Amino acid sequence: VTNLHLKRLSILTFQFYRLLLLYNIACTIIGWVLMRAGGLPLTTVSLLFAKLIGFAGAIGLHYYNSKNNYYYFRNSGSSMRWIFVSALATDLLVYFVLITLSTLIPNV
Repeated sequence: VTNLHLKRLSILTFQFYRLLLLYNIACTIIGWVLMRAGGLPLTTVSLLFAKLIGFAGAIGLHYYNSKNNYYYFRNSGSSMRWIFVSALATDLLVYFVLITLSTLIPNV
């Protein structure tokens, strides 16, 4: 894997993640609300589970609603599997940064 390929993959990842962001936030909030309604306590693990469910829901909704956007990513020469995995890694990185900041600054 060359440096140019990684740079192109990172640009494609952020473009794809930007398209998923609103779906991801909405599905994560719905997952969190359903888990709270089911009586689950708010822990880091339950929020991570809601985040993973939200990401899967965002991928599904985006795939169903915006099939034409996938041609752009497929024609770029990168595998959609790698773009999905790198977008998930970006999403989890953002999640862990926010969890770390919320534990370091508890009164915000």
